[in-house]
Amino acid sequence: MDKPPIFHLAPLQGFTDFVYRKCYHQLFGNINAYYIPYISLGPGAKIRNSQLRDLLPENNQEVPVVPQVLCSNLSELRELAPIIRDFGYSKLNLNMGCPYPMATNRGRGSALLEKPDELQQMFDLLFSKFNFEVSVKFRAGITDEEPIFKLIPLLRAYPFSQHIFHPRTAKQLYKGQANRDLYARFVEAFGQPVVYNGDISTASDIAQLQQLVPTQHEWMIGRGILSDPFLIARINKQLPDPTTQTEMKRTFHELVFEEYQRHFSDNGQVLMKMKSFWSYFANSFSNPHKAFKIVKKASSLTKFKASYPETFRLY
Repeated sequence: MDKPPIFHLAPLQGFTDFVYRKCYHQLFGNINAYYIPYISLGPGAKIRNSQLRDLLPENNQEVPVVPQVLCSNLSELRELAPIIRDFGYSKLNLNMGCPYPMATNRGRGSALLEKPDELQQMFDLLFSKFNFEVSVKFRAGITDEEPIFKLIPLLRAYPFSQHIFHPRTAKQLYKGQANRDLYARFVEAFGQPVVYNGDISTASDIAQLQQLVPTQHEWMIGRGILSDPFLIARINKQLPDPTTQTEMKRTFHELVFEEYQRHFSDNGQVLMKMKSFWSYFANSFSNPHKAFKIVKKASSLTKFKASYPETFRLY
């Protein structure tokens, strides 16, 4: 018997914050785990206030979240892991996949794929000193696709709760298409369940990958859900009727807008947050370009409040 699909929300800095996670879970509730965008050490070995706000337990109540850490070495992990623990979380995800040069140039994210000795020390620390359920999220390598295959023995040696693979190199960023053939090759070589991540935007994307990997049942989706909050309902063939979809989209938007206004007193910050939200949410409308254009040109929160109803009415 086929296993039922399991879905995770990918961590996207600036998009899947605690407001988005809370509102999505409240209205749709079809996500198994919501991965919190990474915390990392900034200037002065401190974590940014925005990252801490996103991590606070009071901002994540009743939402099944998994905190993520982005670090370059054992020393940084020693600073970050206790913060996750002291907030009362039982799960931790190690980011071995961030492709951006601002991370990889500091030895973080995908750069860890080429530092197996450092990784082993980090894995040892996580499993010997902390009582976390540990998962790892990774890409194939920096410029080529072979580093992840060289890490298979190391990944097999530890009891990770999930192995989440985005089949691109860091150099690709998000260009082109995620390499599904590469993913299938890795799953076969690895011999253990893997969570697929990368370019899932339609139900047919799921079906096509299952043709390559028939046992695949666990998925991490980010931009696809941001662009279409009904994506998982489409995949599960539980899509509401068009009228209900429209009502739910309005409700979702109102929830997000209200939460941002509740948590941020600066109108400019609220406007910036809502424009970020709409940069993907507009894709769920019949004319995404025009829908986003109406919202994007709002120069104040007052103008935004006056403009977005037009988007729902026209598109």
